[in-house]
Amino acid sequence: MMRERKEQNARVLVKSRLNDTKVTLRTLSLGATSVSLENHADYPVHSKCSILGARLTPSCNGLTCLYSETFVYVINPATRWYRELPEARVQALLRDTVTQNDFRPFPLPGFGKDNITGIYKLVWLYNSDCFDLEGQTNTCEVFSFDTNNTWRHDVIVSSPHPTLHHAAPAHAYGCLHWFIDAVTETQILSFDLHTETFTVLMAKLPLAHAPHDRIAMCTLNDRLCLSEDKGDIQTIWSLNQGNMTWDKIYSINLRSTLPCIEEEFLLSEPPITSLFNNNLLLYDCCDDKSKLVLYNYRLNSFSFFTFSFCLAEAISFSQSLITLP
Repeated sequence: MMRERKEQNARVLVKSRLNDTKVTLRTLSLGATSVSLENHADYPVHSKCSILGARLTPSCNGLTCLYSETFVYVINPATRWYRELPEARVQALLRDTVTQNDFRPFPLPGFGKDNITGIYKLVWLYNSDCFDLEGQTNTCEVFSFDTNNTWRHDVIVSSPHPTLHHAAPAHAYGCLHWFIDAVTETQILSFDLHTETFTVLMAKLPLAHAPHDRIAMCTLNDRLCLSEDKGDIQTIWSLNQGNMTWDKIYSINLRSTLPCIEEEFLLSEPPITSLFNNNLLLYDCCDDKSKLVLYNYRLNSFSFFTFSFCLAEAISFSQSLITLP
């Protein structure tokens, strides 16, 4: 079992729905029985289409990236500092190659920190054939938050198998991790943020043969975790780095916890974070407003946090004063 967090309050960043000219992010402080709004900030966007596709990366040391097909911001939610990044090539490719009737899964970038140099990096990994690119099976773009202020395309992706575009990567152990489709099973491709090399994670996945749309990755208590939605039950595993095996840590009864599971087209999200007193914070997207769920996995009990605004996404973060060059 993983060591639980000690703090009594968790901080969560939520993205609201929807506005024609801006994306609104709110920071919340959650206690055992209450929630309070700490601050909110608006970020300008270029079009309503940009808002519809806007997403957040998981946070790293209090920072996150807000992005869509047309923009990327790196943000400190606690201080409301932000900076806009130059356009990545994949964003231009999406506009040039995807037509209104040609749906392609939007590849999701990963954000993390090189533990040796302290440099933060945003990494976009995507299948080359989705954009009619020749060469490697996958293409990698890296933005280093140093003095260069440019995207690089010189990283060699040493994997013959395509990534799963719909699944968000996770940051743990100084690496970013993506699911790849290795034909007969799902594997994890890891990118070392210091050496900028790719390797396949050797620990065999407990969900290696699960349907792709039922699996996800996340980080809980600084450990890489896997999530599988089995319909009635959501199972969470944590990587044990000591022996490179997966420990089953949570089994969540979805039908008693999230009403949205009754709607077959909706799948559960991985837990947002683990909290005090055997609690997990979950995101429930079952209706127009959505809500956060405080789930006690020992007692199989739950309570809801509801809001006057509509939620579209939620991530955990820690307060910091960090800004990036």
